[in-house]
Amino acid sequence: MNKILTICGGFSTEREIGLLTGQAVARGISIAGYESYFLDTAFPKKIFKADKDFKYAVQNKVENTADNVLELSKELVKFKPDKVFIGLHGGEGENGEIQALLHLLQIEYVGSDSKTSAICMDKNISKIIAKSLRIPTAKWSFIDENEYNKSALKKIIKPYGYPVVIKALSQGSSVGVSILHSENDIERTLKMMNAVKDEYFIEEYIKGRELSVPVIKGYAFSAIELIPNEGFYDYEHKYTPGVTTHVCPAKLNDKQVKTINSYAEKLYIAVGCRDFARIDFILSENGKFYFLEINTLPGMTELSLVPESARASGISFPELMNLLLNE
Repeated sequence: MNKILTICGGFSTEREIGLLTGQAVARGISIAGYESYFLDTAFPKKIFKADKDFKYAVQNKVENTADNVLELSKELVKFKPDKVFIGLHGGEGENGEIQALLHLLQIEYVGSDSKTSAICMDKNISKIIAKSLRIPTAKWSFIDENEYNKSALKKIIKPYGYPVVIKALSQGSSVGVSILHSENDIERTLKMMNAVKDEYFIEEYIKGRELSVPVIKGYAFSAIELIPNEGFYDYEHKYTPGVTTHVCPAKLNDKQVKTINSYAEKLYIAVGCRDFARIDFILSENGKFYFLEINTLPGMTELSLVPESARASGISFPELMNLLLNE
């Protein structure tokens, strides 16, 4: 195995972050000694050779069409990579579509298969699985599309009280997440719900510490605690340098480490993850871990959590790429 193609970009709300991940991964794969190539799936006719200094001149997002999928398929078959590293985030990258396409084209790839990707992208299903494993998760319920109005939301929120969380079912990078502290936040939340097209659910707000556990090849690595300067760990805090403090390894006692690692590894196995994933939790003020979500294609930028946790275990970024590319 030598010829590795990183595919990224795409058409989701997380296109910009996917391009950052893709560039970092393509550079890391090159440094690891592989023949590294880069492809923005929105522009499939252009495949770039990547070296340690590779940078991509980002192009504007375009609409996804059947012609684009056909063109991408043709280019992948023609290029014949030994393996594909998927650097897409959200949308077709994490809902299983690109994995299904690669499977049909008989091209090997890093990461979970299409079924597992779809399960993990759906926060409702992943929460049901967590519950079946007796892993605590915050109380939640669906919001019907005809309830996307102020009076209906007020009624839905009433049994939960404030603060409360409203989340998109199938977005990543905290896109489509709103924490409501009072009735004054309903208008802002409705604007978000209309702007980010998705299904939504309401979730009990758990006050506590935000923790993320990378699982690589089935083993939980050091948990990272995320302490935003203000608010919660949203899109801006994930990708803006200096606005969130990362504590890695997180300051947990031995019993807590054992519990959170066990939860993460059980979820990874139960949903059928492969190669790597990142699993997020809240540690409540009464010392209980609550499962939030599973990310099957976690970010791989300079600020990303999986590479940070790997570094804490003495694994450099190129070494991490080598580990993920091999069985």
